[in-house]
Amino acid sequence: MNKFTTVILASLLIATGLFAQKTPVVGVVDVQRVLADYNDFQAAVEKVRGSVAPVEEEMQKMQANIEAIVTEGRAVETRSKNPAASEEARATAQAEVGQLQQRLQQAQVDLQQFRQQAQQLAQQGQQEELAPLQAKAVEAVKTVAEDKGIDLVLPKNSVIYSADTLEISDSVIAVLNAGN
Repeated sequence: MNKFTTVILASLLIATGLFAQKTPVVGVVDVQRVLADYNDFQAAVEKVRGSVAPVEEEMQKMQANIEAIVTEGRAVETRSKNPAASEEARATAQAEVGQLQQRLQQAQVDLQQFRQQAQQLAQQGQQEELAPLQAKAVEAVKTVAEDKGIDLVLPKNSVIYSADTLEISDSVIAVLNAGN
């Protein structure tokens, strides 16, 4: 009888605990829209783009140089294969082709190294400029969720469906832009 009473009592305690739990409140946030409408974030994006723009221009110049070498190489190669040219002219053209190939390889190596440095610069800019603002956006989501009594916030693009009443993006944007 004692075991039976213990089992009944334990069952009642478990059932009471299940009914006492609060139903979680869920919200969704459109992360892309929040960041697109977050003024400081957009200013930081423009700053990062501005710092990378001269590097991209230099890479375009390097790419144009590579294309010029290739074009010149094709012309010299055509001369080296011209049956009407003298043996000496074809040999000279062959030597030029070899020099152009070396220049081309070096230009490609230089471009690749420059591209890697540019990538590092862009990543550094993103980490220094954008990461703190993304963290601030997460804190704003947390603040809005706490104010509205929301227990769980999901990114809207990861949810198949959500009612418009669950959307807190406008509130998050307001909190972020009010901090200016």
